[in-house]
Amino acid sequence: MAEPAVPVTEEEVIDLRAYLRVINKWRKVIIAGTLLAAFTAGILSFFVLPPVYEAKALLLVTQATDKQQMVRPTQEGVEGVIEPLTRIPVLTMNTYLGQIKSEVLLRRVIQKLKLDPLVYTPASLARMIKATVQKDSNLIELRVQNSDPKLASTIANTLCNEYLQLISEKNQEQMSRSVAFLRKQRETAEKELEKAVQALKKFQSRPRGVAVLEEEFKLKAADLAEYKARQDTALVEIRQLEAGIARLEQELATTPKTVRAQQVDPATGQLVETEEPNPVYQSLAEKAADKKAALAEKEAELAAIKGLTAGLTGELDKLHAELTVKKAQQDKLQSEVDRLKETLNTLASKTTETQIARSLDLGQTMVVVVSEALAPEQPVKPKKKLNIVVAFILGLITFTGLGFVLEHLDYTIKTPENVSEHLDLPVIGVIPLATAKTSKASYGGG
Repeated sequence: MAEPAVPVTEEEVIDLRAYLRVINKWRKVIIAGTLLAAFTAGILSFFVLPPVYEAKALLLVTQATDKQQMVRPTQEGVEGVIEPLTRIPVLTMNTYLGQIKSEVLLRRVIQKLKLDPLVYTPASLARMIKATVQKDSNLIELRVQNSDPKLASTIANTLCNEYLQLISEKNQEQMSRSVAFLRKQRETAEKELEKAVQALKKFQSRPRGVAVLEEEFKLKAADLAEYKARQDTALVEIRQLEAGIARLEQELATTPKTVRAQQVDPATGQLVETEEPNPVYQSLAEKAADKKAALAEKEAELAAIKGLTAGLTGELDKLHAELTVKKAQQDKLQSEVDRLKETLNTLASKTTETQIARSLDLGQTMVVVVSEALAPEQPVKPKKKLNIVVAFILGLITFTGLGFVLEHLDYTIKTPENVSEHLDLPVIGVIPLATAKTSKASYGGG
């Protein structure tokens, strides 16, 4: 199978001589256009464009944060809620930078310097001002450009002063609002505290209050403790009596009730045996009887003490339940009173702190003018040499390109080289150009 024919592509060869010929052909146009552009730039830079002067001022921000932070309470309770209202805000460098070109500040500068409002508006003045933060620092560089060097420095210094004053005024406005808010909250808290105190006094003045119930509970608890002690004592005595009775009964069981005795019968004169009550047995019997009587008394006393103890226990349970409910109510009322007192103390201290913060000249403490603007001696615009050089380069590029465009648009054949180049035919001969001079020469020679 025959392989497919590979198409042969012709490579274009760039001939630098052709480009040089084009440049040489149009050299007059290129040189004239380039010089015209440079000359025009020189005329505009030296005679038409007004000179622009730049005044520089330097501001130092003493307190600034790296990034915007959320306001979060650092403490709990009322103080944590009120703290953000009384704290002097710490802004970022970009925030300070954005305030410099605010419309309010620019209007104040225009009014302060009594500038023509038809010529100087906040928008036009903002275009004259450039503020930047120097890298890795808290410095703000302020630049003001104007055709009048004194006016440029005056605008820069006035802008700095008004900026510091504006910061102080805004701080005072914010702190004033905070003071008014805190005073209003304090009045509300005082009224609530008065109501809470009255409610607590009214509750405490009721019959069988917490103090009375606590005293009654204390007395009954003491009586119950005393009865329990007596009950324990009675139990011990009963155990002792029962042990004594058991011991006597054992002795009685081993002791005879009667004893035999011999005595002389007076009638017969003989010894007669008789049985008489055993005095030992009688003594033990009497002791056992006494102990049983004492045991019965102690058991009766113990039963009475148990009855009293049970009654006191029931009364104490009811009293404790009543005391718990009333004490919880009193504690709730007292807690509300304490909370309102703490709130009032916090509001009072924060009001004082806010009034102190309001009296501070924040503009002079947080932002400092490090370097005031001086009237510049040399203009920064127009840059005459740079303008001429740039115009020269742009003119050279533009008119060189124009030469190539004109050459590309010219399809006429003027030289033998054009014939070989465009028609791809050899040149056999050249017919000279007939002019008046060549015509006279030919006629004369003939």
